[in-house]
Amino acid sequence: VEEGGFRIFKVNPGSPAFEAGLEVFFDFIVEINGARMDSDQNFFFQKIQESENGKAKLIVYNIRTHTSREVVVMPRRWGGAGLLGAVVRYDSLDNADNQGIRVLDVFENSPAQLAGLTPHEDYLLGTTEVMFRDMDELVEIVNLCINTKMQIYVYNSETEAIREVTIVPNTRWGGEGAIGADIRTGLLHRIPAPRRAFGYSAASAAASAASTQAAEASAAPAQASAP
Repeated sequence: VEEGGFRIFKVNPGSPAFEAGLEVFFDFIVEINGARMDSDQNFFFQKIQESENGKAKLIVYNIRTHTSREVVVMPRRWGGAGLLGAVVRYDSLDNADNQGIRVLDVFENSPAQLAGLTPHEDYLLGTTEVMFRDMDELVEIVNLCINTKMQIYVYNSETEAIREVTIVPNTRWGGEGAIGADIRTGLLHRIPAPRRAFGYSAASAAASAASTQAAEASAAPAQASAP
């Protein structure tokens, strides 16, 4: 039987999901109020709606720490989209360790340098639409976004925090590639095990809030947003 849950693709600052400390990319909601989740998104929405203006007890599995934790969230009308303020999609836990793309080098004057990517520390995780499982998925997204702004979630192994960066892929910056970085995947380039106890760090919260305020405040697609 496939093991999976509703993966966190985006958390809006000030939302119930933000207050509960849900972590983009790494967190999977596998249970709500004792009910095990499967790929039925309507069932997920139903369980969240049943707890509106109350408390929902979530079991959340984190693929970075390989641990499950209990999270209490208060679904409600909070001033933004949905009762949770998060974008979620069902995803499998299989091969989760292999996800994320490591930045080994950033070339001078490249889109990657302008975006503030840090060699050896940064890992490209994905967007609010897709999480990068391999290089092909990243290449596909980059090719679709040539000369346009692209928002990417980036994990930094030193701060152990996730931030959202804006990069504009293009082939006119004077060097090789559309983003101008040496990036790798595979066993030698996996996201390292955490050094600190799990917690939604202040750095992660601040980075998320700052980047989201700077980005456009558009609502997520209805089929991807928690109710």
